[in-house]
Amino acid sequence: MARLANQLLIGDGGSAEIQALTRAAAVPSLELAAGQEVLAGISEALAQRRAEGDPPRVLHLITHGRPGAFRIGDVWTDAEALKAHAAELAHWGVETIALWSCHVGADAGFVALLEELSGARVLASDSWMGREADREQLQLGEWQ
Repeated sequence: MARLANQLLIGDGGSAEIQALTRAAAVPSLELAAGQEVLAGISEALAQRRAEGDPPRVLHLITHGRPGAFRIGDVWTDAEALKAHAAELAHWGVETIALWSCHVGADAGFVALLEELSGARVLASDSWMGREADREQLQLGEWQ
């Protein structure tokens, strides 16, 4: 169980499908509310876990995505947002960030920037993650 405890899953609290995933997760999880500042909310959650003596090594983000950006609520996080929050990202202190978001990995520059600013290894897919057009899939896309 200790292996699961060193992870944190953060999802889009405004998506019923993502809520179902976060609420059924075997790892500690939380949902960010629509309108909440995404990167600041992630930073706050990670800082709280560190303060509790339980720093996550793996951060899972379940969000909607497109090449080079992910979305929670109506807020897209793209390269400009990453750059604007560079100081926060530098203090995330995680080893791995798993982006469970469609197509985000299709923009290698975005993935490289997130790796550079956070110091973490970033896993992202360049294809669909869990759905194909309007039809649900049972398998996840390919990691890069």
